Amino acid sequence: MPPFRFRFESLLSLRCRRRDEVGGEVGKATEAIRRVDEQIDSLQQQRDAVRVEAAQRFASTGSGGTNRVVVDRILQEGRYDIQLSLEQNALRDTRAKLEVELNRRRGLLVEAEAEVKQLERLRETQMAEHHQLQLQADQAEADDLTTARMVIAQRQAIKKRNAS
Repeated sequence: MPPFRFRFESLLSLRCRRRDEVGGEVGKATEAIRRVDEQIDSLQQQRDAVRVEAAQRFASTGSGGTNRVVVDRILQEGRYDIQLSLEQNALRDTRAKLEVELNRRRGLLVEAEAEVKQLERLRETQMAEHHQLQLQADQAEADDLTTARMVIAQRQAIKKRNAS
């Protein structure tokens, strides 16, 4: 009996490559989300630093007895805070879009994994059937040999009886 050969091996390897590619795309999307999160955190740290600096300036001007407030600086810091806030909101929108894309890619990965598993189960089933057929063929051959030996032994026994 010829050795086992899975007829869909090329299809299985194609599906495995597809699964790996989709897995890489999921990784890229996850990495993009991580980078956006880092940018959002960085902007928040900048906003916090501006606010702390402004609060310290207000506290120091009030304690010294002079109430000298630089309006231009306050407006500039306010505009900068608003700009950082808008950038954060834009990054949050981008993150939401990336989450949608990540979920889509995860769905594709699940489908690709299911296709690979299906082909692997088919290969295992066919391999088990081939193994079973091989065992049956081996058993039939062993039975034929045993039967042939018994026939030969019987003929020799008959010849011995006839000869004596």
